[in-house]
Amino acid sequence: MDTYVDNDTHTRLTQALAAIEPCPFSGKREPYQMVEALMAAEIWPASVKPRKR
Repeated sequence: MDTYVDNDTHTRLTQALAAIEPCPFSGKREPYQMVEALMAAEIWPASVKPRKR
């Protein structure tokens, strides 16, 4: 399934992910680091958005 985001969100997403340094213990980029980078770039999953009543 394709997902389209506005250009600003795409830019913040790519910059946040590109800035991740590998974990010093595993030598890889770990999922928790990606989540932290996305949170810092204010990119959130739709699941955290309050539901409208």
